[in-house]
Amino acid sequence: MNLVSIKNKLNNASIYHSEVNILNKPSVIGYEKKFKWSWMATQLNTFIIATDFGDTEITKAIIEQHLAEAFNFTKQNFTGWPRGLQSGLGVICILISNNITDEAKDYCIKLKSGKKWAGFTIPVVYNAETNESFQFSKNPLWGRIYYPHFKKLINNFK
Repeated sequence: MNLVSIKNKLNNASIYHSEVNILNKPSVIGYEKKFKWSWMATQLNTFIIATDFGDTEITKAIIEQHLAEAFNFTKQNFTGWPRGLQSGLGVICILISNNITDEAKDYCIKLKSGKKWAGFTIPVVYNAETNESFQFSKNPLWGRIYYPHFKKLINNFK
């Protein structure tokens, strides 16, 4: 997985994308808007933000900084229904590096990113050297109806 393969997969899925810098690193941002009756008639606006950190060590602190900057970016660039009024905002952050700490892996697996008002931040770390990815292992109670969709989106980039 790299930024080029992510762009290709976004194109193949007809998901709009752009290129920006997050934490001064090259990033690709995809945007998907879906409405489903099975989501209690809600609209989910999902941003997929993949950032290439190269050899930079990914720590819990870097993940938290990335999640915060990515969530702020999405709030500034989101133009849908107001959050909370049958509308939610999902931000999937994929951090790509050859150097990931065990604490960062655990942070992603245990989904320690916290809750937002009508919003979700989902951290994923991908080791480009070993082709291993680390993401949430269980669907949390808060937003449970959306997490199978988030997992499907994430797995499509592997």
